[in-house]
Amino acid sequence: MKAFFIKYKWIWIGVLAVAAGLTIAFVTGGSLNSAPAPQTATIATTAATTTAPAATKAPAASAAASAAQPSSAAQPTSQAATQPTTRAAAASRQQPVTVKPQATTTAPKPTDAYRTESVPEGKPQPQEPQEQTITPEKHTCTFSVSCVSALAQKDSLPDSVKEVLPDDGVILAPLSLSFNEGESVFDILARVCREQHIHMEYTNTPIYNSAYIEGIGNLYEFDCGAGSGWMYRVNGWFPNYGSSRYAVKDGDVIEWLYTCNLGRDIGGDYGAQTGE
Repeated sequence: MKAFFIKYKWIWIGVLAVAAGLTIAFVTGGSLNSAPAPQTATIATTAATTTAPAATKAPAASAAASAAQPSSAAQPTSQAATQPTTRAAAASRQQPVTVKPQATTTAPKPTDAYRTESVPEGKPQPQEPQEQTITPEKHTCTFSVSCVSALAQKDSLPDSVKEVLPDDGVILAPLSLSFNEGESVFDILARVCREQHIHMEYTNTPIYNSAYIEGIGNLYEFDCGAGSGWMYRVNGWFPNYGSSRYAVKDGDVIEWLYTCNLGRDIGGDYGAQTGE
């Protein structure tokens, strides 16, 4: 047998070579034939991937459009249907803006060129000094000057201020005096201080068309703190305009009072007077 294989070895080698070639060809051919299938599948997958976004874009656009619409159970079906709802929403957002300016129109405003606020009903209106006419007609009023409020904090005041304070806080006790028709509270103060030899210092303030009293009896504004100074009261009311503009009437009771707290310590808080 061995001699038989040796004798015909080239034949066997040829057969094996042919068989191997056929096997290789079969395997290779099978691979080549099967190659298009994955390729086709890849193309199909690509096509599906390419067309899928087109199919999903519409719902996404619808969702975005729905989000842009006002919230409601039933969404509008057309752009024309959304316009009334959108305009109504815009109008509701603008409404607070239109209300605010209306509120500012009710705020108190000066009633004249001298920044005078509204005078309470029943109280005398201011009379401008340049328009007042002083006549020989005589009237009588009561007049006084007091700094009692400063005594309450005398211990905390500088020595220079303590020295000018009267022991009882009265610079001028109430007195009855005559005046001419047309005179103002400031006119009477200036005359009384001159006649009684009481120190008084003032400044004309054109912006308020009145004199501003800086000091009486050597007691000045700010001597008893940032909220201290002189105020005047007529018949129990603290006018909201300068003393040069208050025309005195027969029987008036005029008081000049020193405050250490913007009038609150002497009943001269304007807000309390008007109920504001």
